[in-house]
This record gives sequence, structure tokens and C-alpha cells, in this order.
Amino acid sequence: MTTAKSTKTNIRTRAPVKASRKPAKWNNAAGDSEEQYQLKKQAVIAEAARAFGRHGYQNVSLDEIAHALNVTKPALYYYFRNKQELIYECHELSMRIGDQVLQESIASRSDGYGRIVAFVENYVAHLTNDMGAPAVLQDFSSMAPADQKKILLRRRKFDLQLRKIVEDGIRDGSIAPCDPKLAVFWFMGAVKSISQWYHADGTLTGEQVAREFIAFMSHGIRRGSSAQT
Repeated sequence: MTTAKSTKTNIRTRAPVKASRKPAKWNNAAGDSEEQYQLKKQAVIAEAARAFGRHGYQNVSLDEIAHALNVTKPALYYYFRNKQELIYECHELSMRIGDQVLQESIASRSDGYGRIVAFVENYVAHLTNDMGAPAVLQDFSSMAPADQKKILLRRRKFDLQLRKIVEDGIRDGSIAPCDPKLAVFWFMGAVKSISQWYHADGTLTGEQVAREFIAFMSHGIRRGSSAQT
């Protein structure tokens, strides 16, 4: 497994950005003008989220995001006024993915443990396969205070929903008695760390990482279920 000690290439060590003759990555957007606008805007957010998640907000310029999309920097200003607004939209994307996966997990299973397993499995898959592990951006200082407050409130709501699932699992017998708050801190701490060490070209796929995390939740790391502390 790729670890936190893996060498990461700082995005600023790349050669200077050159004009690209390749078509923009969003040129295949279909639909009417409003639909195209939204699709292109989402393409910018997704690319920025990948870069910010892997390299840090301070180490990524709008020039580099534009280069990755094969568009000009002025084209980005059609969708975002500044980099600060873009980082907020990346956090919003993260929350939308999390909310969607959580609701799907609740609907797909009837017991608390099953819902947590479904959530971890599907959320990790989204982070590592679809978005390149950006969704747990931790830098709140780069957002405007009002935007920070909105994201923190959404994360608080998300955290409380996860705690409720754990509480339900304790009641239905699928989860061992524990402190729901600490349980969520524990497994979400592991999930949130993915953006710091995961690489798509590493030795494990996102699905394999998810399975390992689920195994840790189910069995822990100490051999023998009857072992005493």
C-alpha cells in the first residue's frame, strides 16, 4: 500500500505552463447553453479538487488548473471570480458526494453496521476512483468566513447523521456498545486521511483500501476475538 511516506511531486516543480493545442477537456459537453455551462463549471471544480486535495491549496495556481483542462486562465473567470470561491466550491462538491453516498447507504441496508459498511465502501470508491481523493480537503482558512461557517455547519450535520447510524446499530445489535461520537471520529479520521497518501498508481485500488478499512472495523487488528486488553 502506498503510505504517507510516498514521494509526492509538488505541483510547482513542473515545467512552466505552455499553451496547449489539445482540445479542452470539456469540449464534449452536450445539451443547451445552461447545461453546458454547468457541466464545464463542474469540470473546473473536479480538476481543482483533485489538485488541491493532492498538493494543497497554496501550492496550486489557477494557471495550472487551466493547463490541466487545456483552457486559458481567463476562461476560468467565467465560472469563478477568484481562487477563494473555487476552494469553497470544492468543499461543496465534497459534501454533495458525501450526502449522496450516505443517503444511498441508509436506503440500501436495514441495520446500522450494514449502513456504515456501505457508506465507507462507496465513499472511498468515489474518493479514489471518480475524484482522485480530493473530497476531504482540510484547509478552511482559505475560504471567506461566511463560507467557512456554511461548510462547518454542513459537516456538523453530516457527522450527526453518522453518529445516529452508529446509535441505531447499537440498538439493533449489529454494532457493539461504544461511544458513537468517538466511533465516527475514528473511522472518518481514516477515510479523511486518504487524500494525504493515496495514489491511483499505488499497489492497492480504492476498492481494496475500502475492504481493508471495513475489515479493521469488523475485526480490529489484534488476533483472537477473545483476547483481553
